[in-house]
Amino acid sequence: MSNYTFEVANPVVIAVRAKEPSDFKFEIENYQELLNSVARTGSDRIESSEFNAGGHSWVLIMYPNGNKRENGSGNVSLYLKLVNKPAGGGAVFASFKFFLFDKVRETYITINDARERRFDAAHLEWGIARALPVAAFKDEKNGLLINNSCALGAEVYVIKNTFTVARLSLVEKETLRTFNWPVYDFSQLRSDTYSQSFPVEGRSWKLRLYPKGNLTGQGKYLSLYLYLEDLVDLTGGRKLYVDCTLSIKDQLSGNDRKETVGFWFDMNNDHRGFDMFLPLAELNNPTKGYKHADTLFIEANLNEMFTLQEIN
Repeated sequence: MSNYTFEVANPVVIAVRAKEPSDFKFEIENYQELLNSVARTGSDRIESSEFNAGGHSWVLIMYPNGNKRENGSGNVSLYLKLVNKPAGGGAVFASFKFFLFDKVRETYITINDARERRFDAAHLEWGIARALPVAAFKDEKNGLLINNSCALGAEVYVIKNTFTVARLSLVEKETLRTFNWPVYDFSQLRSDTYSQSFPVEGRSWKLRLYPKGNLTGQGKYLSLYLYLEDLVDLTGGRKLYVDCTLSIKDQLSGNDRKETVGFWFDMNNDHRGFDMFLPLAELNNPTKGYKHADTLFIEANLNEMFTLQEIN
């Protein structure tokens, strides 16, 4: 702002831009004659025609010599007025920006106080009492009042009440459980196999085992996954976060193979686990105790579960 002969008071934010206001432009000709006419009626302000922004009707108000009721004397005061009172005791929340056209540099000075305002029946007008000094507005070096004419403008940003509330809740540990799955005749398995279903938090779950590995574990590892069977109610932003420990029991020394996974289950994601859960070389090593009498004991422990749902 070094090209101008004025400064503004905090917390007003002032800037310069080339683009004209997107919502409303108010051109005033014969400025001094208009001021004289307004003064003769006992008024101290100039009101624009109505304009629409954000689904509401507004009026731009200018106090050429300041809004004295809000300590604006000696300054140009700029205000925005909501034309219609919100129905049912409601309110319109909006932030706004004022514009002054610099005819010398063909740019716009923008002025706003960077705060959201509540427009309601008790307070239909909000603005800036000390937008800029009257002397600065009239100084032709600033280009705002040239040949007895000026141009103002406004942009209004209405905050719509279309937000969504989402709630993330921890499931009580008492409803969680550990599921044990004995896999007999393991060496007879030729392809992947599923456990029986088990219920947790009103949903059906199961484990899936690939005895010769899956994807990145193919041929070298045993692969193990947790599946959620019923996804019907996981719509509209609903999700489940599960912290689960999968184990293959060491039947000799108790040195179980364990891996823990945390994952969001939703309509597009029904399983999580490990392609490379246990190397086949370790599985088939009789000293490790993972496979004994051609039997594996697999365990799934659901440590924690969170439900995420949108609240209307």
